[in-house]
Amino acid sequence: MKQEKQEKRGVLAGFLGEPTPSKASGFAFTLAAILPQVLFFAVLAFAPAAGEEKPDWYLYASFLVPQLSFALVALLVKNWKGESLKASFKAQTSCKKRYYFIAVAMQIGLLSLSYLNAWFLQLLGGIGYVDEGIDLPSLNGFGFVGVLVTVALLPAIFEEIFFRGVLLSGLKSFGMLGGALLCGALFSLYHENPAQTVYQFVCGFAFAWAAIKAGSILPTVLAHFLNNAFVLFTEKFGYPPALEYALLILSITCLIFTVVWFAVFDREQNEPAKGDKSEKVAFFKWSAIGIGFCLLVWILALATGIVG
Repeated sequence: MKQEKQEKRGVLAGFLGEPTPSKASGFAFTLAAILPQVLFFAVLAFAPAAGEEKPDWYLYASFLVPQLSFALVALLVKNWKGESLKASFKAQTSCKKRYYFIAVAMQIGLLSLSYLNAWFLQLLGGIGYVDEGIDLPSLNGFGFVGVLVTVALLPAIFEEIFFRGVLLSGLKSFGMLGGALLCGALFSLYHENPAQTVYQFVCGFAFAWAAIKAGSILPTVLAHFLNNAFVLFTEKFGYPPALEYALLILSITCLIFTVVWFAVFDREQNEPAKGDKSEKVAFFKWSAIGIGFCLLVWILALATGIVG
């Protein structure tokens, strides 16, 4: 019986041994950090020269490669753990409907924290850092639909599958708060973007907290998509300055509502039991390479923003 279970887990179990939740999540983070760089070598062979304007196909590839990596890592880890994709999907659909409403309210609330990120950018500016922004494919015509799918929808799906699905499932030994904080920190670090460090950490923490409460990633997929879509719509169409204060008031109201809801009315929902110390050590042992790699790239990005 044990041999049959080993076979279902595929060849990875033969190299890495039996997976524990923390071990599998740590390995997944390391693989997800390195795999996009390996896959991107094929794109780099056709990359534009330094200083040239990047064509749309290259920009699309830069967004699609990480999502492909998340999908491959998730499938590999599921196979290693011997988990059924059908059963995993069925478990996600059991989420109570109210969490979709709460996730949307939470995302509207998170928009108010952009001011916190602006303050962090001012601090970085004090040491000479200049944010060059993120290059997007053309938003003109039907190109906007392509960007909406590639930059908003697909990352919302695959980043949630990976971070709030695969990764968070191995952080239960840290407890609800500890696991959500660590998931947020890794989400922010993975993006290797100094300018977005604070906002991505807060979003990563909030999405992890909501996924734990809901017992599903589907509400956070919705919230994540709305966040990305909002950025793209404001990039293309902007919004009247007269609505800025109204949006801020709405955002703060939603933020207070979701904090009160989770802290007061939903305190016991899906609280994970803390694991032993060995599980925590196992996670950092298997994720150390990925964490170190992302941290190095983040430091290099910061230095590049300072030097210019």
